[in-house]
Amino acid sequence: MVVITETPKAFDFIVVGGGTAGCVVAGRLAENPNVSVLVVEAGIDNPAAVDAITTPATAFTLRGSKYDWSFKTGMIDRPEYTRIEKPNTRGKVLGGSSCLNYYTWIPGSAATFNDWEEFGGSEWTWETCKDYLYKPATYHDDRGEHRPELKYIGQDGPLPVSHSDMLPETEGFRDALTRAWVSKGERLTDDVHNGEMLGLWKCINTIYNGKRSSSWRFLEGKPNITVLGQTNAKKLIFEDGKAVGVEVIGPDSQVYSLRAKHEVIVSLGVYETPKLLLLSGIGPDAELAKFGIDSVVKSEHVGQNLLDHPILPHVFKLKDGFGLENHLLRPGLEKDAAASAYRWKNKGPLTSGLLELVGLPRIDKYLEKSPEYVAFKKANGGVDPFGPGGQPHFEIDFVPMFCDAFQWHIPTPPKGDYMTVIVDLLRPLSRSGTVTLNSTDPLQQANININFFSNDLDLVAMRQGVRFIDDILMNGDGMKDIIEEDYPWAMPRNSDEAMDTMIKERSQTGFHPCGTARLGQNIEQGAVDSKLKVFGIDNLRVIDASVIPVIPDCRIQNSVYMIAEKGADMIKAAYPSLYA
Repeated sequence: MVVITETPKAFDFIVVGGGTAGCVVAGRLAENPNVSVLVVEAGIDNPAAVDAITTPATAFTLRGSKYDWSFKTGMIDRPEYTRIEKPNTRGKVLGGSSCLNYYTWIPGSAATFNDWEEFGGSEWTWETCKDYLYKPATYHDDRGEHRPELKYIGQDGPLPVSHSDMLPETEGFRDALTRAWVSKGERLTDDVHNGEMLGLWKCINTIYNGKRSSSWRFLEGKPNITVLGQTNAKKLIFEDGKAVGVEVIGPDSQVYSLRAKHEVIVSLGVYETPKLLLLSGIGPDAELAKFGIDSVVKSEHVGQNLLDHPILPHVFKLKDGFGLENHLLRPGLEKDAAASAYRWKNKGPLTSGLLELVGLPRIDKYLEKSPEYVAFKKANGGVDPFGPGGQPHFEIDFVPMFCDAFQWHIPTPPKGDYMTVIVDLLRPLSRSGTVTLNSTDPLQQANININFFSNDLDLVAMRQGVRFIDDILMNGDGMKDIIEEDYPWAMPRNSDEAMDTMIKERSQTGFHPCGTARLGQNIEQGAVDSKLKVFGIDNLRVIDASVIPVIPDCRIQNSVYMIAEKGADMIKAAYPSLYA
């Protein structure tokens, strides 16, 4: 990988955006050493040199940092309640959000990927995607603590992944949570990569040997890749119906025109990709007309169909000795010892992504208690809208510490041990999010509106999900003995109306946005075709989470890597003279 500030005029391929997907695409295209690839990246180009990025337990400190796009975002816009927040975290660094995320390596359910077929055809199903879900990674179990059969989830990829370190400091918490989960009739699982995800699972992460794994690893050892850092995309260049390059604003604030011999690949992410398409004249006519942008392609789905997971984080006080606050948050002997162990032995709490156990439950019995849900399901032909193919309804994350990254409005408690519970609704019915322009200035962020809870039934599901997990935590064997009161105030679990208000006030994004240039079988259904080519323009593809048509029922990191791996192979197949 070459890092430069002055660039040649032409490359074989230009990847606009060096994020999670962009680095994978560039790395795979550069496997032919005679192919030149340029990566245009708005952030810094040396994430491996930043300790806050590479140290697993410090991930929560990156929110709002100079490595964060810190997008201003409309979260909720209902008649009775509106909320706009900043920052909405996305990685502004080579490797993108794979340098700022919270690590979990999990694919999603086969049934959900099969739903993609409606949009992408037979090339986008579980069977045609699963090998690409496994391709990016190499799974490590150096201590032999898990079944050797699990190595199938990744054997030859550049991205090292491994199970969470089971810290001795959190053994009591872990054991109590597992007992509580089982005592309430819920199952355990050790494999969520086979198309079925149900149960309490020991997390696999993009962490290995005490360091974060990010997509920039795909660029290592490839001198035919050039990275242009701290450079913003301004506008795509079209000639005779083809994409031939991109105008960029360099670190010196000057505008440069860069040209691609073969293709331009846009991988700027869910918020910046539609912005660049719109600035280049690809999008809904009405949106382009607002800013006097000449229409190149009328593409009504660009910037539409924004999806994300709403989460409800909440906090319980724990008995002393069951959390990690003293080891990671508060000055003292334990924190000093954790820092020393990490520096000298590469061990201890700082090697942890802090998420050791993840719950993936269905909560049918709780949902059936709601008259609104029962009525909706009946009108839906008896099909459960939140998990129609048997998928989990929620991802439940259990962090044995107070985490302000999910609840920055709440003060960090000055003493004591706590746990943060994150209730993540995996298939929300609110699907009316948008990304539109604020101006024609390429340096001004887009107008982002996720529009959580535009469908009332999502509020019903969320409050029932909270009740489900809180019953396990407050009444399950083991946990009931170490859990204390809510923090900072009591949850109104017995009132639907009060729960709805609380959810609207405290809910957040799960940081899993997708869908703003989605797959479609034609331009009336989406913005890109099954080969990820932008409808209406030759030699232009979008390869990032923007193309996802149905949100995965888990963290989306693995899916984004999959899309990039699959997209890179599609490009290679189109150029047999380069990739025989």
